[in-house]
Amino acid sequence: MSALTAASAIHEQSLVWDAHMDSLVRVVEHGIDLGVRSEAQADLTRWREGGVRAQVFAVWIDTIYAPYHAARRALQQIDALYCLLERYPDQIELARTAAEVLRIAADGKLAAMIAIEGGVAIQNDLGLLRTYARLGATSMTLTHTASLDWVDSSTDRPRSGGLSPFGREVVREMNRLRMMVDVSHVSDDVVRQCLDLSSAPIIASHSSCRALTNHPRNLPDDLLKAIAARGGVVGINFYNEFIDQGYRDELSRRTGQIIAQLNAPPVVPPEDLDDRARERSQGFFKDPPPRPPFARILEHIDHAVQVAGVDHVGIGSDLDSTMIPTPLGMDSVSDFPRLTEGLLEWGYRPDDVAKILGGNFLRVFREVRGE
Repeated sequence: MSALTAASAIHEQSLVWDAHMDSLVRVVEHGIDLGVRSEAQADLTRWREGGVRAQVFAVWIDTIYAPYHAARRALQQIDALYCLLERYPDQIELARTAAEVLRIAADGKLAAMIAIEGGVAIQNDLGLLRTYARLGATSMTLTHTASLDWVDSSTDRPRSGGLSPFGREVVREMNRLRMMVDVSHVSDDVVRQCLDLSSAPIIASHSSCRALTNHPRNLPDDLLKAIAARGGVVGINFYNEFIDQGYRDELSRRTGQIIAQLNAPPVVPPEDLDDRARERSQGFFKDPPPRPPFARILEHIDHAVQVAGVDHVGIGSDLDSTMIPTPLGMDSVSDFPRLTEGLLEWGYRPDDVAKILGGNFLRVFREVRGE
């Protein structure tokens, strides 16, 4: 058997789980049908081509919707997913438990999970958090690029010294609801406090390694180890700015930090919010620097494995909302088999490749959500 054939077999036999994909905001902003093949980074055809069996759909809310319109934006995206489920029941199904993920994947369909990306969506109301859980949300990223009045972001000025008392209530309620606590985007202090506070393992759904690319969004080695010590998983992000230092430096030189646009949004009348959000998303990744090599993804995966252990690393691609710039050879979710080929070439054993591709996230999902 050739190396390529062996890699294909391992990929096909694995539960490939992407812990973060931003397709829903594209559906809401542009009316895209994810059931139809497109030029974007993900659709149902491309998920099949990439061998992806489990996809976490992020419900991301631009900061211009804060503080009073974030729930509407979140519900628009959840509705978009439910419409997709109703339109293509033979290809995709909502999963709330590990057993459902495995059953749906065994049926040859995509197991879809809902993740709220940014606690701004709950508008300081635990009732909204519970409502999202009832609608099927299985995790929440506590904040995005901006600090809220109850949780600090890694890319904004601190407001609470980590978590405020209400922020601690949010984490405790997420534990009670069996929602996974996602610490991508939050400050290092928030990660430490969540590790102390949470009764369940926590995840960083789409974060990379700060030791390789010095970005505050990435995790330092001590936090990689700490998340692993509590049984959690870190999903490696594919966005060039997070995985290639040269790309990050050049982007800063050319345009300044994109996150500054997100942290200091314009004041927009409610009737203009959706149009302005669409304009902003289209402008985030214009004129990017040259793409780094595919190996950058493997380097971050390997570093995380060396630091945290092979049982605590996964994939959180962060693809699709606005066609984020990715390394050469990772143009869409169709290219996920290259991850398996690359890891095998780097000397990883097939069993460990399967853990990284999705086994580790399934384990934590089962532990937090139940069978």
